[in-house]
Amino acid sequence: WVSLSVLVISCPCALALATPAALTSAASALRARGVIVRGENALESLARASHLLFDKTGTLTEGQLAIADVQLLSDVSRDDVLAIASSLQHWSNHPVSQAFKSHPTAPGVANIEYQVGAGLQGSLEGRLLRMGSESYCRDLCPTLPPLPSDPLYWVAVCNDLDPLAWIGLSDRVRPEAAQVVSLARKEGFEVGLLSGDSSPQGPLLARELGIESCNIGLEPQQKMQHVQSLQNQGAVVAMVGDGLNDAPVLSLADASFAVAGATDLARTQADFVIVGGDLQAVSGTWRKARDCRRIILQNFAWALGYNLSAIPLAAMGYIPPWAAAIGMSLSSLLVVANSLRLNRQAS
Repeated sequence: WVSLSVLVISCPCALALATPAALTSAASALRARGVIVRGENALESLARASHLLFDKTGTLTEGQLAIADVQLLSDVSRDDVLAIASSLQHWSNHPVSQAFKSHPTAPGVANIEYQVGAGLQGSLEGRLLRMGSESYCRDLCPTLPPLPSDPLYWVAVCNDLDPLAWIGLSDRVRPEAAQVVSLARKEGFEVGLLSGDSSPQGPLLARELGIESCNIGLEPQQKMQHVQSLQNQGAVVAMVGDGLNDAPVLSLADASFAVAGATDLARTQADFVIVGGDLQAVSGTWRKARDCRRIILQNFAWALGYNLSAIPLAAMGYIPPWAAAIGMSLSSLLVVANSLRLNRQAS
């Protein structure tokens, strides 16, 4: 019976339950708060994260872009430029496309292709058209003038002969963005901005929100290189984004968020999907992840402490088999009960 007691006491049920019980409880609590957890292992990475990186358009801003200025660069009229832009953006789901939904399209624009992180290309009357970033359009039209100095989100429109216009778009910052960034800095994160927008809006937004590091005009590959560089230095990186150009870096980051309104591809690559429109869910998730890690450590401490203290007693004959069975069961129940506290702890 002594051998039987030792075998029962040393059963690793509590140890086996320590991590999955806590992860499942934390995922359930987050789901109730509007955050879908697609990779429970990401909770552990998020709890250890040292860097928190944000995309700009549609993430820190509302993504409800509106046309604020049109600077014509040729003899094509404003209405015609906007009609061409509307035709190119018609099949796009980038936040920029929302600004052109109310404008009529130009007949004859065809062969539209989306270049991730750059812009759109099409054709009209045998001429190639492009709309997007400065570098993307300048590759087709070298005579494109520099970006206007006004602090707007600028996109260029050109054909293979002439630049047509710079279109300036305005976007509002999410009201909760400043609070989320401030809290992240207080919690010890190094906060950064990774944006494909090359306009002055990125640095202005970074200064406004108190973001330490700002990188603008980045293509998807460059965003990935930036994250890889941080990881090679030992950083644990969490990324928040929403667009097609964010999907590669979301899959690369140690933990990643897709905010409300994100593209389907971004959602499939992210570890956490925020269902509502409140960016503060990011703050609640990293706090819950840290609570989860603390609970896991408590579970391991209890399970190991129980086994280390009870096995010698059972080996000396002080614990009969029936008591060993009760102790083993209570140890497992205690681990589960401790994990369930994550469901009622505030985020």
